[in-house]
Amino acid sequence: MELQEVLIVHPEEHKPRKSQQEQLELINHHHKHFGSYVFFVAKVLRIDLREPGPTRKINLALAGIMFLIATYSICFNIKITFSTRHLSAELAAQLLIILWAVQSLISMGFLIYWQVYGHLSEFRSKLAQCQNLKGLASENGDKYVEGKELVIVLVQKKIELRKRNTGSRSRRSCNSNYMTTRCFFSAIFLTCSITAALATKYHLEEKHTEFQEKQSFIFFYPTLRPLYTLVTTYLYIVFNMTLFILIHYTNATMLEMRYFNDEISKFNGSGPGASEKLIQHLEIYSDLVSVIRHLDRIFRLYTFIMIVITIPSMIFTLMMMNHRIHSFFDLVLCMPTIGLCAFSFFAVTIAPARLHDEICRSKGYLCQNRSIWFPYRKEVYLIANTLCSHMEQFDLGVSVWGFALLSRPLILGTLSATAMMLSLLTELALKAELLNEV
Repeated sequence: MELQEVLIVHPEEHKPRKSQQEQLELINHHHKHFGSYVFFVAKVLRIDLREPGPTRKINLALAGIMFLIATYSICFNIKITFSTRHLSAELAAQLLIILWAVQSLISMGFLIYWQVYGHLSEFRSKLAQCQNLKGLASENGDKYVEGKELVIVLVQKKIELRKRNTGSRSRRSCNSNYMTTRCFFSAIFLTCSITAALATKYHLEEKHTEFQEKQSFIFFYPTLRPLYTLVTTYLYIVFNMTLFILIHYTNATMLEMRYFNDEISKFNGSGPGASEKLIQHLEIYSDLVSVIRHLDRIFRLYTFIMIVITIPSMIFTLMMMNHRIHSFFDLVLCMPTIGLCAFSFFAVTIAPARLHDEICRSKGYLCQNRSIWFPYRKEVYLIANTLCSHMEQFDLGVSVWGFALLSRPLILGTLSATAMMLSLLTELALKAELLNEV
């Protein structure tokens, strides 16, 4: 009853709500935080389905055709993989390629689904209603800005900064601003380079394996095999796009949560109107909780599928290394494969783990702010106690399909379980080789 009396005392609106047009302008102003360069690449690949109209229908038809062709190529590869005899290292390599293709195909399906049903735009509007995107506009949000969409512009900016002879601090800030762009285009460059290198190696070889001979007839004629390389490259690029959309939207939520935590830690509980301002923070936190749960509903199934596929990919990669690496040169040849597996795992897990860490810090910031608790004031104490109880939502964050939250302990546990499984498989493989020799 005491809490109800406190809330009745302040029935007025606690924070101004911006109109839909103002929210749209805010989102467009901070478009870089929502992967604008990712959708720039999506426009090039004709998979941008955000805006309704004839262009969207054409893009949807083209994306559907590419999806069907990719599905056929994966099924064909699975068929010839299990109908051809391989060495253990070759079989691990083929299964790894198939798993990457399946990951990319699933990512493409999710990317189409999120755009067609408007989940991404709905999330952006909900996030803008919380704090008017003040977290994205803060100093902490600057280092997560991806900069310009084109790499050429990035080079020009670097040249201008060097000519101005600005301080080292400003150069470090600029470099951190462009970090996400570099990661995205570096990932695309790496995947395209690997597919191009494999295609070049195939065409330069005079003799091919039985598997390669069968694979050359994937589109019925060996002369059409370059089409398979193009489809594979397209899938890998879409896979990177989907991962970076997950990273950007999770980082945007994390930045808003970090801004809220900073406001709580700086809050003056002894000042005038402390109870009204604390009620505003309570309402903001409630909105942020709603946004985080909406983010979880968007990405929970995708993160579950990616982790389920990534763990076998890591095991097959390490098995392939165990059989193939006999020198430093062999290690260099396997590094791109290792890098892609590590990237696909950490890209799915690190950003949600950062968000989870920021959520867990909220209650600590509130409890450590002595101005809220001392001296004792009935209204402020009751509202702060209510806010503290709201922060005890231990299932808040991006989950793995509701089973567990993506956090740092989960990452460590997954890597430990993967290493244990690898050691078991390696021991079984050694015993099988000894039995064959006998």
